[in-house]
Amino acid sequence: MDDLANLIEALTRLVRAKTGDDGAKVTDLRALPGHAGFGYSFLLERSRTGAEPAGKLVLRVAPPAVRIAGPADIVRQARIMESLANTDVPVPRILWYGDEAEFFDRPYFVDAWVDGFKLVDRSDIAADHARRLARDGVRVLAALHRVDWRERRLAWGEPQPLEEEMKRLDHLLDRPTLDPAVVARGPELRAKLRGSIPGDAPVGCVHGDFHWANVMFRDDGVAALIDWEIALCGPTLLDLGWVCFFSDPSAWANGQLMFDAPLDPDEILDAYEEAAGQPLDRARMSWFRAFAAYRFGVITCFNIMLHRRGKRHDPAWETTARSAPRMFERGLELLG
Repeated sequence: MDDLANLIEALTRLVRAKTGDDGAKVTDLRALPGHAGFGYSFLLERSRTGAEPAGKLVLRVAPPAVRIAGPADIVRQARIMESLANTDVPVPRILWYGDEAEFFDRPYFVDAWVDGFKLVDRSDIAADHARRLARDGVRVLAALHRVDWRERRLAWGEPQPLEEEMKRLDHLLDRPTLDPAVVARGPELRAKLRGSIPGDAPVGCVHGDFHWANVMFRDDGVAALIDWEIALCGPTLLDLGWVCFFSDPSAWANGQLMFDAPLDPDEILDAYEEAAGQPLDRARMSWFRAFAAYRFGVITCFNIMLHRRGKRHDPAWETTARSAPRMFERGLELLG
C-alpha cells in the first residue's frame, strides 16, 4: 500500500507538471498485465471542466534496477508509437514520456486509454465477424510495413539484418542450463535457417510481436496495435511469419494453439497480399514462418529454464514448454 501511495503521489506530481494544473487529481490507479515493465490505468481529474487531457489514461514505467534496453526501454517505445501518429496505423496516443528522476526515478510514458477488445478474449463474437476483424488487423499490418522508416529512423533505429536477429537468439539457446528435452531439435533448425537466410527481404517498420492478443478491436475494425516492446526496423516478413506461427496448429503439441486464431496461415497470407497489393514469395515466406517457430521455441527454452531455476516465477511456461519440440519440428518441415 505504501508503494501504491508513493506511485500515486509521483504520478500526481507528473500530471500537474505536464498540464500546469495544480488541482489535477489521480484516482482509480490499477495494475495492468504485462511482462515488460509495469503498467497501470488511472483516471485523471482536472480542476477545470473540459480541460484536456482527462479521463482514463495509462502509465508505463521501466522495471527497477534493470538496464534500460530492449523491452525495458520505455521511452523508445513511446517514441515509436509517437512516430506513427497521423499514419494509417492506429496506436495509443502518447501524451508524455521521459526519464526525469524527480517522478519515478526511471523511464516512463503516459498514453491515452484505448477502448476496445481483443479477439482472444471474446468467444461470444460470431466466427464470420471475427474473421472480418482479423483481416482488418492484417490490413493494418500491411499499412505499418508501408510506413517510410527512413523518415522515422531516429525513433526506430537503423535496419537490423536477419543475422543479428539470429545472434540474439544464440545468446538464449547456447546455455548449459537449458533442458535438453525442451531444446530437442532446436540446434538442427538453427543450422538450416542460418544456411538459407533470404538476402532480399523487404525492409520496414516491424512490430515484432504482432499476433491476435496484441491488436485492440472495435466492432467495426482495428482500434490500435499495442505492445511495441520489441519493435524494430528490419525485414517486415518477420511480423507475417510471427502471426502465421501463432495461427498454425501444426506448430503446437496436439494442435493446441496458445489462443484461438480467427484465420489460418494461408488466409493470413491471402489477406496480406490483398492489402499490400502485391503477391508474396511463398517459398521465402516459409523461411520466415520457420524462423518464427524457432524464435518462439528458443524463447520458451529460456523462459522455462528461468522459471524452473527460480529466477522468474511464471508457471504458464510449463504448458508452453510441452510444445517447444514440436515448434522446432514444424520449422524443419517448413524448410523442407
